[in-house]
Amino acid sequence: MNFPDVALSGLRYDDSMKSISILFARGARRVTGSNFLVEAKNGEVTTRILIDCGLAQGERFCESANREIFSYDPATIDIVLFTHAHADHIGLFPKLVKNGFTGRAFATAPTKALIPIMLEDSVKIIALEAKRCNDEPPYAIEDAIRAVEYIDEATYGKTLEFAPGVTATFHNAGHILGSATILLDIFGKKILFTGDLGRVPAALVPDREVPADVEYLITESVYGNKTHSSLEESEQALLSAVKVIIGSQGTLLIPAFSLERTQIILASLDKAITNGVIPEVAVFMDSPLAAKVTDVYRKHPEFLRADIRTRLLGGDDPFSFPSLKVSVHPDESDAIDRHPGPKIIIAGAGMSHGGRIRRHEAKYLPQKSTVLLLVGYQVPGSLGRRLKDGARTVNIDGVEVKARATILSTDGFSAHADRDDLMTFAENVNPKHVFVILGETESATFLAQRIAGFLNIPVDVPREGETYEIPIV
Repeated sequence: MNFPDVALSGLRYDDSMKSISILFARGARRVTGSNFLVEAKNGEVTTRILIDCGLAQGERFCESANREIFSYDPATIDIVLFTHAHADHIGLFPKLVKNGFTGRAFATAPTKALIPIMLEDSVKIIALEAKRCNDEPPYAIEDAIRAVEYIDEATYGKTLEFAPGVTATFHNAGHILGSATILLDIFGKKILFTGDLGRVPAALVPDREVPADVEYLITESVYGNKTHSSLEESEQALLSAVKVIIGSQGTLLIPAFSLERTQIILASLDKAITNGVIPEVAVFMDSPLAAKVTDVYRKHPEFLRADIRTRLLGGDDPFSFPSLKVSVHPDESDAIDRHPGPKIIIAGAGMSHGGRIRRHEAKYLPQKSTVLLLVGYQVPGSLGRRLKDGARTVNIDGVEVKARATILSTDGFSAHADRDDLMTFAENVNPKHVFVILGETESATFLAQRIAGFLNIPVDVPREGETYEIPIV
């Protein structure tokens, strides 16, 4: 299913008969559920391009909103372009296929390799949630398997042409392995979707690129009203937490996204242990998903930062060290409880809305010798957000759990651009118009006001379901 690299038959289009529109189907004034439909009409021919097809997430890994019908007909979608492999950007694609999609999909090589791994894990969590809540899951494993077959590979900087005057080019977003901003060139109008944008400097991947001559910027705003700590500050917070649990013979729990965040944490621990900053405390990566994802990182060194790539190619694995134990099977996960402290448990999901971390939290949160270190964004309603906001009694899978542990949070491990990163990127791109998406309303509107006020660029903050027309002239 290789897409042609050459121009399509030299056909022409009539300027008076073409139009461009963007439907902000999901992911507007919301962090998760990335899903945007671009329609390019040229007379009687319409090309429909979907940017991402992700899960809406909150208290649950797969919120009930994901069972609602799409606001467009999946059978009419020609192209799906994936910015990266996080579940809130790819996790609803099997439903799109189940509901009639038969077009083409594109992702970078690492994203294409990661998607089946991420979807396989998502299907399991979704099925468990659906059973517990007496819901119908939005799709099943056979839909996920079939969906993967539609995905072709895209290369950074190489233009794909879908119709006369309709092209897309992937550029490095600097967020996670294989992440991309997607530049659409439609009838001469250049429209850039950031997906999730990386911070500068990035921890593991090369710094993001700035595409040229962009007229319309559709930017994320997850941290549009916040600034991050530096990576070095967060590494100090991690090491301080390690020293606390060494002193108390306790447990350090780290809920971490299996894709990128876990690898950053592993690299930081590897550095600290190798340099003798902390002793070789037992570290458990209790995540089959994270183990598979880390293998993808190892197999795609060309998408990693130069120093990380050099280490890997030289046989020095930055994602492993002697005291690290990887738990894949359930009995290996259960065995962690029998290991005396001090110990570190890294498990997904990053917002504690699914995965093995919930079992560990149920066991260890009541213990005063436990430290829970939150290292990523916590969406409103999620278990992680409730703990971060100070809840001392939480419900975990139907059981009331007392949280006597020390709850800490640090954001310097984030692979997301913060307020200043987003402003710098908007300034460097220098578009004629900006749409702010993929952020809570407060964050999105705050960033919009700064872009309008400091950069003097017109800005809109769309609502879900709204459609905007892009002027042709």
